[in-house]
Amino acid sequence: MFQHKKILLALLGLSLQTMSWADGISDFNNSWAGKALTMQRQLDMASPLKDNNILGTHNSYNSSVYTTAVSYLDPQQNYSIGDQLRMGARFVELDAHWTAHTHGWPWEWGNALLLCHSGIGSSIGSLHVGCSTMDRFVKDGMQEVRSWLDQNPNEVIILYVEDHTDGHHQDLLNILNDKLAGKIYASGGCKDIPDTLTKAQVRQAGKQVVFWKDSGCSSNGGIANLAYTGLGNVGRIWEDGTAIGFINGLFNGGVDRITATDVTTAFKTGGNIVNLDHMKTNDGRLAAGVWSWDNGEPNNYGGNQDCAVQWANGRWDDTECTNSYAYACHQLGTNNWYVTRQTGAWNGGAAACAAVGNGYQFDVPTNGYDNEQLKTAKAGVTNVWLNHNDIAIEGQWVIPGVVATAATANYRSLTDGRSGLCLDVSNSNTANGTPVQLWTCNGTNAQKWWHDTANGYLRSAVGSNKCLDNRGQAYNGGEIVIWDCVDSNNLRFDWIGNTLRNRIDNNIAVDAYGTNGGSRVGQWSYNGGANQQWNWGN
Repeated sequence: MFQHKKILLALLGLSLQTMSWADGISDFNNSWAGKALTMQRQLDMASPLKDNNILGTHNSYNSSVYTTAVSYLDPQQNYSIGDQLRMGARFVELDAHWTAHTHGWPWEWGNALLLCHSGIGSSIGSLHVGCSTMDRFVKDGMQEVRSWLDQNPNEVIILYVEDHTDGHHQDLLNILNDKLAGKIYASGGCKDIPDTLTKAQVRQAGKQVVFWKDSGCSSNGGIANLAYTGLGNVGRIWEDGTAIGFINGLFNGGVDRITATDVTTAFKTGGNIVNLDHMKTNDGRLAAGVWSWDNGEPNNYGGNQDCAVQWANGRWDDTECTNSYAYACHQLGTNNWYVTRQTGAWNGGAAACAAVGNGYQFDVPTNGYDNEQLKTAKAGVTNVWLNHNDIAIEGQWVIPGVVATAATANYRSLTDGRSGLCLDVSNSNTANGTPVQLWTCNGTNAQKWWHDTANGYLRSAVGSNKCLDNRGQAYNGGEIVIWDCVDSNNLRFDWIGNTLRNRIDNNIAVDAYGTNGGSRVGQWSYNGGANQQWNWGN
């Protein structure tokens, strides 16, 4: 019977992974490693991309999810592009080939931009050797990227297009304008990614994509304005997990595979981007990308742990801010760290580091290399304070350099997929227990929300600390209101597809009960209906 199911799925162009991914990815994202990686991705918002630690995928489109009898027969990935992003990939590669296709009716056949794993570099007529005429369109891969970006409006990715377009850049531009309009942070002309570019700059510009296209500067002005033509000082390592790559490796002195140890070593020694083949949640390589929080941390043990400390092993813990430790001081513009002889409570860090002079300030590492430099600078000191805290709101750790702007830049409307109406706080009331409803979209703060992905909170713009709250009612007909953002799963919601699922029970979704202004918004068992689909607006 199992073999019969495999044959049927192959005929349908599907794979077994498509049948079981959801729970595994959600479980990983809710695990310690998943949460720690999410916090790390926020921690480096204001740090240059060249100093970020980024996990991504190599030939992201070449996945067994898309394998059919004639396409993607030697896959490098196990999940769809959207699911790779859900797993934490923030570098995505799409190889664009201008080649023959046989999609649709015979009179629709011709040439188009396809997602193809060829690399052979020769053609037979208009067919790139190694491509299948039934490979997917580039526009389909771009649509997957766009859908994920719309569901995760605070995230920034690097999108790499390997250029085999044979100069058909206008066709590529048309796809970009159709699928990623308003999302790309324009390069402003052919250049490398600048050493100073940060994710915070990209988000503050209202964008989410840093677009890198190889093969030099395009003569097409639109592409030239959008694309970076090189990574600059952003480093990158990748592997080739195809069968062809394995065979080539055997004949050329070994097979190069990235292991969990390689991931850890890369980030500790200054590596930037690690592109994985066959990225999975359970092979240890994603968890190996965590260089900051120790296992199970932060946990707010005892309800009063709001300040971060680096332990002797270099990993972090949250602890009481009144404890007495030395302070981690960072010399601006360098990788130099200094640990004070002076000890004291966490709030003494700014003054203690200022007293060191020479541009040192109380700081927190934002990548694995700096974390190792601080560990070395301790010179036998066990614990040191880091300038990282969640004093104001439990679970919302202050992001260096973007304290004042990260949240306010990202509040946007949420529209119901059935009615097109906005998720709205009744009468803009900020009182605890105020119900939410549908209302005609009007651009006011009563309809502005920000999904705080590190904590799962859906924050409202009507108050400085108000969140969507399910009141612990994980059942059909449960009420949805706003409440003070406290450390409780009652206030935590997970994005699955473009649905908001109750953290207490992912089978329960935020549901619009009606189609008119004033209709209640509550909870109901997930059923795939448009009234449980939510789309980010402006």
